[in-house]
Amino acid sequence: MHDHDDWDREINLDTDQPNQRMAVRYRRTDLRAAIKVHSLLFPRLFHVVLYDISSRGAAVISNDKLNRKSKVSLYLMFPDGQRFDVVATVVHCDHKKQRYGLKFDGRHAELAEHLLHTQTDLHFS
Repeated sequence: MHDHDDWDREINLDTDQPNQRMAVRYRRTDLRAAIKVHSLLFPRLFHVVLYDISSRGAAVISNDKLNRKSKVSLYLMFPDGQRFDVVATVVHCDHKKQRYGLKFDGRHAELAEHLLHTQTDLHFS
């Protein structure tokens, strides 16, 4: 047996870091998504690729830049025709990878239910 065997170490489940992801995120490639940027001067609507989604937020990939703290609407269309319009705030920007994190304004139980019931490939992130 090794002196530093990982199996013999005590595991501390209490950490100072809060869990930033409080909901299950689903990877979905079957949803169509678009974003509308709320702006009085330059409102824009453009298509995005949905990276993952939960009832509280989503990660999207976009060729169009989004600014942190911007208010947006995320439009989702499921293959069964069901549509959702979710108001969100951009909380994370990685311009190099063109990846953006959105935090929904409130929890969306109906969206969460529809995500769960229409999930076919179980890929969680």
